[in-house]
Amino acid sequence: MDLLNENHAQEQKPIKGKKTVLTLLILSIVFAILIIAVMIFISANKEKKDIIIVNGQSQEIKGDFIVADTNNTKYISLKQLADLVGYRYDNSEYKNYGYDTTKCHIKDGTLISGFELDSNKIYKYEEGTNLDYQYYTLKYNIMTYKDQMYIALADLQTALNIYCTTDQNNNITISTIEYLSLEYQKELKTLGYDVTTEPNNQKALAYGWIIANKSGAWTVLNTNFEEILGSTYASIYFDEYNKNYIVSNNNGQYGIISNTGSIEKNLKYDNLEILNYQNMLYKVENNNKYGIIRKDGSSLTNGIIYDQIGYEAEPSNKILYTLIIPALDEETPETIVVKQNGKYGLISLKTGETFLPCDHLDKLYSIDDLGVTYYKIEVEKQTLDLLEYLKIREMNIVYNP
Repeated sequence: MDLLNENHAQEQKPIKGKKTVLTLLILSIVFAILIIAVMIFISANKEKKDIIIVNGQSQEIKGDFIVADTNNTKYISLKQLADLVGYRYDNSEYKNYGYDTTKCHIKDGTLISGFELDSNKIYKYEEGTNLDYQYYTLKYNIMTYKDQMYIALADLQTALNIYCTTDQNNNITISTIEYLSLEYQKELKTLGYDVTTEPNNQKALAYGWIIANKSGAWTVLNTNFEEILGSTYASIYFDEYNKNYIVSNNNGQYGIISNTGSIEKNLKYDNLEILNYQNMLYKVENNNKYGIIRKDGSSLTNGIIYDQIGYEAEPSNKILYTLIIPALDEETPETIVVKQNGKYGLISLKTGETFLPCDHLDKLYSIDDLGVTYYKIEVEKQTLDLLEYLKIREMNIVYNP
């Protein structure tokens, strides 16, 4: 019996050891689960870093590059953004070289955008053209923070032709039109398209429109690469201000097409171009003669009858491009410079009626002297102030040098 009892005792000892191992195993598993839970908790409560993707490159948002107001509207530093994407930033109004902390302009190639503190009005200008400034209204005012000027992310498209989106994780994506052009070209090359490289036409990319050429014909595509206008045009010019296109066909006739492809102005002119944004006037040409039409298509001039609209700049003589003459006194309306039969005259900006016949003046232009604009005429090889000449005409005095 004793022998049997000893054997029984020896059999019980391994069972005790197994229980201990099992207990330790369970405790280890529980401990591991607790560690994992703590790590998950710490990770979940760790401050999330916002990410910005600029032209395909990802980086953390640091410092005061992007800030938010009390309504959680996000703003981005204009100077830091310009430096990041390679644009030129100046603390001044365009063509005003004095330092001004309340104003700035940004230059991307030939494209200029100007801003003013606490204002939602901006201007755009394209160097190398005779076009006047284009004025746009932003959703939010330009603000300042730590002596820097900031613009709302929501206004980048309008202000700088930059495509900007924010996803559900607060990651911000910014793409310049130059970057978008290269990226779309990679995708469209296999389809036989060449994306425009012309700076003005690249602005359409910020709005989701791609101006491209296929087999010598120009068209506009959406971001799904579907043609909006059809591949039928010999030329296309994007009018950002009106969100439409000045186009020409293979017969050399010009007109205006909307961004949905409908005809706004029939293709019936030898040339058509924007003359003035402020009054939204177009210069049209037929048979080497020029006229002016309004945005609604009505004619300002009495037909297409002039040899020239406006006076071309003469930089060597400090003469400016001159189109619109403001009211010089209470009796003179705003007028437009025109040329007919080799002589210059003026027509009313409002009605198109002749104010000064094209019968006498060899030149009619403006000059700038220390920021002040003067309007001059030349007749019989003599130079006179325009207002002085108008008074002479009014008194029916024939000028003889």
